[in-house]
Amino acid sequence: MSDIGSSALDGPASRRRWIGVAVVCIGVMMSFVNVSSTISALSFIQEDLHISGPTLIWVSSAFPLVMVSLLMSAGTFGELYGRRRTYFAGVVLVGIGSLIAFLAGNAGVLITGQAVMGVGAAAAMPTGLSIVSNTFPDQHERVRAIGVWASTAGIGLAVGPLISGALLDTFSWHSAYLINVVLALVGAVLVPVFIDEGKHPSRRLDPVGVVLGTVTAAALAFAIIEGGSRGFATAPSIAAYVLLAVSLPAFVAVELRHRDPMLDLRLFRSPSYTAIQLAAGSAMFGFVGIALLAILYLQRVAHLDALSTGVHMLPWMLSYVVVSAVAARVVRALGFAATLTAGLVLMGVGSLALLRVGVVDGYDAMWPAILSLGIGSALLVGPSTAAAVNSVSSLQAGMASATVNTFRQFGSMLGVSVLGTLVTTQFPQNLTRDLAGAGLGPGVARDIVDAASQGTGLEVSAALRPLLDQAVPEAFTNALHLGFAVGGVALLVAAIPTAIFVRQR
Repeated sequence: MSDIGSSALDGPASRRRWIGVAVVCIGVMMSFVNVSSTISALSFIQEDLHISGPTLIWVSSAFPLVMVSLLMSAGTFGELYGRRRTYFAGVVLVGIGSLIAFLAGNAGVLITGQAVMGVGAAAAMPTGLSIVSNTFPDQHERVRAIGVWASTAGIGLAVGPLISGALLDTFSWHSAYLINVVLALVGAVLVPVFIDEGKHPSRRLDPVGVVLGTVTAAALAFAIIEGGSRGFATAPSIAAYVLLAVSLPAFVAVELRHRDPMLDLRLFRSPSYTAIQLAAGSAMFGFVGIALLAILYLQRVAHLDALSTGVHMLPWMLSYVVVSAVAARVVRALGFAATLTAGLVLMGVGSLALLRVGVVDGYDAMWPAILSLGIGSALLVGPSTAAAVNSVSSLQAGMASATVNTFRQFGSMLGVSVLGTLVTTQFPQNLTRDLAGAGLGPGVARDIVDAASQGTGLEVSAALRPLLDQAVPEAFTNALHLGFAVGGVALLVAAIPTAIFVRQR
């Protein structure tokens, strides 16, 4: 019996199966709603709770850190103990974490809520994809179903800023977390009705691999987040590198010798499989990282509120959803290699096109670029996931889904960490140079740069106000240009091995 209803291809059973796909989509939507809603609410959270910049970073980073650390092991538990059971637990945990965040009165409780949501998302994301993969034995139909599943990421990113923006403009930041509480209640009711239980017929627990894999992923994720917030040469970052240097070789050695490993590393002997994982990670690197920079431009340069920012990002998110709906047909016509390569090129070109965005009237130059980014990401996110799952046997679908989700989440963190760090370090340098060129003394310039970097107000004379009104947005826009350039070049470079090595199955 399949995971979602009957295996019948027509009639009520088929409709029930596709309703089941929609239910599975709730899990991925909840994850991206949390990401986008949290980003929209960060300034409100900092103002209300009076928390420092590094602590604020952990408010947004606790969720991806926990999720990426547990993705592989959670996917394994779903194969061993039941996909429906694991997915149901994941949806409920995301709801509980959202409720904790809603009730939070300080940063510690809010970070705890984000961590609980991360545990739930780690269970729901790979298990949900495994459910979809095991339900559709026909590869073309599977690609279409996975495309539907993946398109909900864009819906979550689009809905999050719009709904949370409307809530933030009316209520406190706590209200942004009610979205997932409602989704969790809906999911908890529908999962037992439309999703049947399913397990791997012969999978065995790999306890040492689970522990080492979790430690390795956590060390790498922590190093990325800590490096982006405080610097890659700090003591905590170095400690994470040391732990990674020990755990990674041990994990590889254990998995290569285990008869039923949590992660079959022999799959990476295939250049095609490896290139597909690279494409999946690169897709989310651009999807989340460049979107964050675009949102920063709209909020800090164009000075839009949360709701207006979400509306201005709609060309990206709507084009993503629309093209995702036909991405399976594109794959069927062109093949995986051409589709993935085209997606990377479109995203890379779109990111480089954002270099035309200026301080004044920037959106006229912005919307064609984000439209290209939306179309490109739609040709990448779903098809790369489908390509990874289709590259293995149906019995390895759960492992492949957990692996591709892990690569995607690491790509997301790298996008935020690398591109965000470039902007936050380049902005004060740009502003310092511009203020020095305008003849300001080092002491006054330093106070202005510190205030602008931390987002705090600074009283200045009326004579200086016109200079700052011009210098600050110009310095920040130029810093964003560096991030757009690095992101665009990285995506275009990733297109090369994708075009060369990805093969069709």
